[in-house]
Amino acid sequence: MSAGLLRSCVRDQWRPVSAATAGGLVRQVTLLAIPWCVQRALDDGIVAGDRGATLRWALAAAGLAVVQFAALAAWQWQARMAEARTGAALRERLTAHLARLDRAALAGYGHGDLSMRATRDIDQIRMWVYGLPVWAVIAATFAIVLPGVAALDPALLLVTVAMIPLLAVVNLVFPGPYERAGDRLAEAHAARADAVEDLLSAGAAVRGIGGAPVLLERHHAHSADVAELTGAVARIQSAWAALGPAVPRLAVAAGVAFGGYAALNGDITVGGLVAFTVWMGTFTLAVTVLVDRLVDRGNAAVSARRVEEILALEPTVADPADPEPAAAGGTLAVSGAAVHRDGRDPLGPFDLAVAPGEFVAVTGPTGAGKSTLLRLLARLDDPAEGAVTWAGTDVRRLGLAGLRETVVTVPQRPVLLSGTVADNLRLGRDADDGALEAACRDACVHDDVTALPGGYGTELGEGGSGLSGGQVQRLALARALLHAGGRDGGVLLLDDVTSALDPGTEQRILDRLARRAPGTSVVFVTHRAAVMAAADRVVELAPAGRDGDGDG
Repeated sequence: MSAGLLRSCVRDQWRPVSAATAGGLVRQVTLLAIPWCVQRALDDGIVAGDRGATLRWALAAAGLAVVQFAALAAWQWQARMAEARTGAALRERLTAHLARLDRAALAGYGHGDLSMRATRDIDQIRMWVYGLPVWAVIAATFAIVLPGVAALDPALLLVTVAMIPLLAVVNLVFPGPYERAGDRLAEAHAARADAVEDLLSAGAAVRGIGGAPVLLERHHAHSADVAELTGAVARIQSAWAALGPAVPRLAVAAGVAFGGYAALNGDITVGGLVAFTVWMGTFTLAVTVLVDRLVDRGNAAVSARRVEEILALEPTVADPADPEPAAAGGTLAVSGAAVHRDGRDPLGPFDLAVAPGEFVAVTGPTGAGKSTLLRLLARLDDPAEGAVTWAGTDVRRLGLAGLRETVVTVPQRPVLLSGTVADNLRLGRDADDGALEAACRDACVHDDVTALPGGYGTELGEGGSGLSGGQVQRLALARALLHAGGRDGGVLLLDDVTSALDPGTEQRILDRLARRAPGTSVVFVTHRAAVMAAADRVVELAPAGRDGDGDG
């Protein structure tokens, strides 16, 4: 499964990978030719007392060094380009896919785990792509060194060839255990990332009831697992990395002994012995790098499986094969809708029709299914039975993008992003400053924003840190009004968005909602008497099981 993703990475970046491979080959050929120039300079020049030959071969080595420098620069440049593009493309692909997935599809994955897949796992894959040209460099080393050694002396070739079976054994024994250990380590990293996410996001919420030590203890336990498994991976990797180069180093020692006797007997020149020693040093380095690349391949295989696991997920709520456009206005209706989840029935069967321009308050005890109803109306979930229709058309036949522009939801616990207040309001859409201010005035948050140090340009922390709960709710409401809530024919789905507000601010917001664009409907989940009093009608849900959101 992982091989498919890795192959696609190579196909996508074949041009820079090919260019880097060509540069690597030129660099390695010139590098391995330099010992031969040294051999000729020693034997034909220094030993023979020929200064001209010495100079010629020295200049040849210098020329090869210049070519080697240029080829190495081209290799590294192209390899880095392939690596960077691979990382960017994979992250874009993964994040775009994650944006399509809904809550049900991602139910088995924590935020920390998903973050690790989008960062650490993709980093492992891009580093593998970066190292691909090295395989050609290693192959060139074998292809040049072995015939070169054979030309020097058959005994030296026997010494060199004798180590190949030992190298094969080493590189067959270690990859399997290393990859299995890498799998366990990746899972441990994901579990610790989830623990960190809980510690950062829920630490303040549980600190007041003494829960922070529990989160810390859980984080420490996962960190201990990571440390233990990192040690296990390191033991395998260190043994592999040590044994791989040890074999050719032993061959160097044996070769020097055999070559030394051959030189004493006149069967090999001093220059040839020097060339053999340098070549075997390069050969040892090639084997070391070979082990590193095999380690990278194991890491990339583990990471590719984790990335492909997410890419294979399908949203439970998806665009139809031939989506219809959402009408500009109409009645939003639920007919016999029911939701079944984990053996429970959070909602239904239930009927509701919201006419254009109507303000409907939905109330009921905790667990009655109020938030579940809003998720059905917005098509964030689909009912197990019955249907939700917009202007008489089943919402499952409508394009999600058009439906999201028409039916806009403000959840009970809205989320603000890192960035400025204006960025959070626009969310990438084209809206001028006047429109931002008008939406914030309608949400009764304009004065709060202008009181911030930078006004609408104030940078907000993750999740809107630094703002009160009521300010976050009102900014989320302003965002909804800006995007579609103020448009004739739109629908606003509001999940208890005044729960953190004082009665005076709440009433001002209700007054602004009453002056909304004609035809704009509002479905407002609430327990607040003022909201129910402002509504055209109140719908009360009876308990049908616990709501999946935990807030009714």
